[in-house]
Amino acid sequence: MSTSKKLNKITIIVIQDERRLCSFKLSTSFLTICLVILIGLIIVSFTAVLFHNRLGSLNKEELTARVETQPKPAVAKNTESVADSAKVNAIAQIYSLSIENFEARFNLTKQSFRYSFLLKNKNSKNTTASGYIFVILKSEGLELENWLVNPQTVLLNGVPQNFKDGDPFSIIKHKVINKNITTQYTYNTCEIFVFSNEGDLVLRETFNLKHQ
Repeated sequence: MSTSKKLNKITIIVIQDERRLCSFKLSTSFLTICLVILIGLIIVSFTAVLFHNRLGSLNKEELTARVETQPKPAVAKNTESVADSAKVNAIAQIYSLSIENFEARFNLTKQSFRYSFLLKNKNSKNTTASGYIFVILKSEGLELENWLVNPQTVLLNGVPQNFKDGDPFSIIKHKVINKNITTQYTYNTCEIFVFSNEGDLVLRETFNLKHQ
């Protein structure tokens, strides 16, 4: 490779096989353009790398933000719990009921169980309380399918699910509730469930039948 006497040209000599010589003359302006293009390609490549790294950093920040915002449903759950507690308190104020003077007796000759009690509305505003009543007879060690549920309904964990299957009631101050249930067996426990018209469980009482 040799440089011509003229400063604006460069001569490139290539030695091929069999000692053949080839020469190329390149102008300095052409080499300048090639150099500019090469520098441009380097700059573009460097910019692309920086952009890719920046994009990856943004994705990591977005992922971190999503992870940090995951606990928010727990706050919503707490809000729902507070709302449920307020609802329970409101229901308790409206349905301030009690069961008094509970009496029960089995008569296996007549295959019946008779119970009675005073359902009392303790609300000072004398608001009418109405809803549905279930009576469940059971004994210790007795399987759920052998319990006597009156009126009949579906149980979940021992609690009636279809509240409207119960015996309806409506009272202002107090009312005597009594009923005869057909049964061929005696049981040790009587559990009374009282639901509101909206299906809320407002009273649950358990009575020992061994001393009745």
